[in-house]
Amino acid sequence: MRNKRGIHLNLATHPLRNRRFFSFCLIFMGIIFLFLSVTGGVVYFSYRNKAEAIKASLLELDQSTKEMQSKERQNRSQIEKVEGTYQETVDAINGLIFRKSFSWIDFLSCLEDSLPPSSYIVSLAPTISEDLQMRVRFAVVSRSLEDLLELINNLKGMKFKNIRVLNEVSNEQGFLRSEISLTYERNI
Repeated sequence: MRNKRGIHLNLATHPLRNRRFFSFCLIFMGIIFLFLSVTGGVVYFSYRNKAEAIKASLLELDQSTKEMQSKERQNRSQIEKVEGTYQETVDAINGLIFRKSFSWIDFLSCLEDSLPPSSYIVSLAPTISEDLQMRVRFAVVSRSLEDLLELINNLKGMKFKNIRVLNEVSNEQGFLRSEISLTYERNI
């Protein structure tokens, strides 16, 4: 209803709406949505391309790793073949070096230092084993069992290992003849 004065009263049957505000909000939201969509798309595609590049480089690395493992297996088998071919020669040369560099003076000095004053060696049979250790069998004559035990304790205190008394025999004079087996450890 119109008043005489020209004032339009809204009695809530047709509320006044600010269409410009809603239009502005709708356009602003559309621009924000468009901006976010474009930015998200750019980010998505750039990272997708980077992810594909990373996947490709991982595949290349995996392939090169497999190739290197294959080459390593081939090299290892070649090394084992060469080792098998020359192992006897190497062992023979190492044995010669061991025999040549073996210090008999040190060995006999250690053996002499371990003997009690009343004992003496009757026979000595050294052999070099396959693992390049000096194995020795010798016969010693002692006055008593205490002298033999002193000899064994002295041998244990020096470079001798795996000491075993193989047999003991007493003779008419009362001396004890013992056969001993041991291994001489030395620093190369």
